[in-house]
Amino acid sequence: MDGNTELKSRRFAPKEVRKQQLIDATLAVIAEKGVSGTTTAQVTGKAGLSAGIISLHFENKDNLLKATLEYLAAELQERWQAVNDDSSLSVEQKLWGIISASFHPDICSYEKIRVWFAFFGEAQYRAFYREMVETFDTERGNAITALLVQLGLDQDRAEGTTQTIESLADGLWLSMMLYPHWVDIGQSQQRLWELLCLHFPDRFSLAAMPAAVAAK
Repeated sequence: MDGNTELKSRRFAPKEVRKQQLIDATLAVIAEKGVSGTTTAQVTGKAGLSAGIISLHFENKDNLLKATLEYLAAELQERWQAVNDDSSLSVEQKLWGIISASFHPDICSYEKIRVWFAFFGEAQYRAFYREMVETFDTERGNAITALLVQLGLDQDRAEGTTQTIESLADGLWLSMMLYPHWVDIGQSQQRLWELLCLHFPDRFSLAAMPAAVAAK
């Protein structure tokens, strides 16, 4: 496909395809420029689309930013929710599956991590994060807490342990963003597995860390 044909196919793609092209381009631009440094011209240029296309599909830049953040949140939720809903998995497998979902290669790319931190790292855009992602975060936290209760913790301790798990996961994402040559997905999963082993030595073994659990 030559350049003109590819550009034409982008411009006349179905609505949902064009919207995804804009979201993908927004991810790339935010990862490079930050949220406040991202312009609609940069996004459409990255997507290879006309200047007015954002107004057509999202009305304005703010709606495009919200859609991009919602896309990231929904992508992560879909992965961990599928594991949690799989009745063939044990409590231990579900717990590990939910935790390790944040470090699946499709979720935990360096580009996407930079975008997550761009949103809740810039004061003026934290409201976007709270508005779009707080419900997703709460649902995942509740799912982890419920599994910890099934493993024998009381509600208060389960909630505290959930906070510890999620704080460690966030910290590992930050380390991956800041020190990509030192911290990777495998090492991050290892740290989280070790945490489970410390809390539940009779349920999780240091010598037997599995791969991330996927829903069947």
